[in-house]
Amino acid sequence: MADTLPKNTFFDINKLPPEKGLLLFGLSMNKLFLRQSPEHCVEDIRHFHTAKVSKPLVGLNFIYSDFLYLYSDKPAPELKDSFMNQIISHKNGVQNILEKNNLDFQIQHAFNYMAWAQLYVGTKNFNELFNSLKKIYAEDELFQKYIQEDCDTYGREMGDNQVNFFLEEILMFYLLTKNEVKLPNDYIEGQQKWILFCYPGRPLKSTVYMYQLNPFKLDWKDNPYQNAHFDLEAKQLIDFSRVDLETY
Repeated sequence: MADTLPKNTFFDINKLPPEKGLLLFGLSMNKLFLRQSPEHCVEDIRHFHTAKVSKPLVGLNFIYSDFLYLYSDKPAPELKDSFMNQIISHKNGVQNILEKNNLDFQIQHAFNYMAWAQLYVGTKNFNELFNSLKKIYAEDELFQKYIQEDCDTYGREMGDNQVNFFLEEILMFYLLTKNEVKLPNDYIEGQQKWILFCYPGRPLKSTVYMYQLNPFKLDWKDNPYQNAHFDLEAKQLIDFSRVDLETY
C-alpha cells in the first residue's frame, strides 16, 4: 500500500502475509445463487490459492448476512424459512465442491461458515457501539450524504430499515478487520495476525468514510489490511486511506 500511489489507484495482491491469517468472504443473501454461488465462491478462493499464499497458514470464513435482511417489512417467519434454506443449500454446495477437489484444497477444516447472529456473540459490546454509531450518523451530514449516494447507486429507498442495514453492516466489518470479533476457525484457532475482508464489488462510500473517520479509534497494527477491502470482481485491494470519496 504505497503512499506514493495516486488516489483511487488500486492493484491486486502479490502475496498474503506469511503469518496465520483469515480471509473473510461476506455473502449477500440476494447473491447466493448469482455472483456468490458456490461455484463462483470456489473460483474466488482459487484466486488466492497457491500463487498468493506464502505459507499454508490461511483460513477462510464465509459470513452469511441473513440477520441484516431482517431490516424488512416482510414477515419474520417467511424470511427465516427462506434464509435457512438458502444458507444450508449454499454451504452444502460449497463444501461439496471443496471435497471433490480435495487435492487442491487439502486443509478442509480451514473453511468455516457463519451466520450473522454468531458475530454478535463474538463481540463484547456491539449494541452499545451500534447505538453510538447511529448518533454519530444523525449528526454527521457527510455520513448522511454518503449513505444517500450508496442508496442511489444500488437503487435502495433511504428509509430507516435501509439506513440501519448499512450502518450495522459497516460497523460489523469495521470491527472484524480490527480483530474485535471472535471468529471460529478450527485451523487458525484464534491465532490470526491479519484479516482481509473480501467481496465481489467496490465498498460502499459510507464504509470508506467510516474507516477514514475511525470514530472508535481502533487500531490493529499487526494487520496490513485493517483499513482495506479486497474487490473479488476487479481483483483489487481497495486501501481506504487512498480513496478520495468525492471522485471515487
